[in-house]
This record gives sequence, structure tokens and C-alpha cells, in this order.
Amino acid sequence: MKGIISIKNIIIGIAILLIIAIIVLSIYSYKNYATDNLNPAVKTVFSKIPFLKNTMHTDLVSETVNSNNAFEEEKKMIEYEWSEIDRQKQELQSKEAKLNKKQSELEHLENKLQVDREELENQLMNIKDLAKYYELMDGRNAARILENMEDEFLIQIFKQMKN
Repeated sequence: MKGIISIKNIIIGIAILLIIAIIVLSIYSYKNYATDNLNPAVKTVFSKIPFLKNTMHTDLVSETVNSNNAFEEEKKMIEYEWSEIDRQKQELQSKEAKLNKKQSELEHLENKLQVDREELENQLMNIKDLAKYYELMDGRNAARILENMEDEFLIQIFKQMKN
């Protein structure tokens, strides 16, 4: 029976040594590796161990600083993107104003062109009417009237007369 007790004690001793070895290896690996990759539950357990508490606190401070830096970088990026959007918006409004101005100028020119076209058509109709009238007149009477007119106007009337 004494042999069984001593075997039990040896097995218990080996088990305790294995547990201690696992704990020591865990602590060693924790100190040597980045704690960022650890499971949050493991971090919580390690932060309760007195000699690992400072390491965990340092890691938490480091993580906080890193997250603050990332936050600041993201904030700057967002501010830059908003400034770009505002710049593009102003540029678009400027181009839209120029386009509206050009469109109103074009409409004004179209209206002026239409008025000029109507005036020319009226003048042409008047010249045609005068040409018919002078065609029907006696040649001497027509010549007396036509000699007081401007040359350009006479040319237009003659163009409209039939041979």
C-alpha cells in the first residue's frame, strides 16, 4: 500500500509540475508576444495577476493611444473628404451658374434672330409687292419714282420683277 501511495504522490507531483510549467510558459509567452493577439478572457485573467498587471496596463494604454491615433487619422481623412466635397460642390455651382448664363444668352440670341428673320421676311414681302406694283405701272411713271430710290433697294426690287 505504501507503494501505491508513493506512486500517487509521484503522479500528483508530476501533475503539479506540469501545471506550473504550463503557467510559467503561458506567462513567458504572454510577456514575449504582443498582447493584442490574446483572447480578451485571457487578458482579463492575466490582468488580475499582480506582476502581469503593469504589462496589461501598458498594453491597454498602448492600445488606447493607437486607437486614438487611428481615430485622429480617420477624423482628418473625413475632414479632408468633406473639404473636397465642398470644393467640388462650389465648382459645380459655379459651372451651373455659367451654364445658366450661357443658356440665357443663347435664348436671347435665338429671340433676336427670330425677330430679325421676321423683319427680313416682311421686307421681302414688301419688296415683292412693290415689284408687282411697278411691273404693272407705265414704264415712264415707274422710272420717275424709281430714280429717287437707293441703288440697293432698286436692285432688290428688280430681282423680284418678272422679265
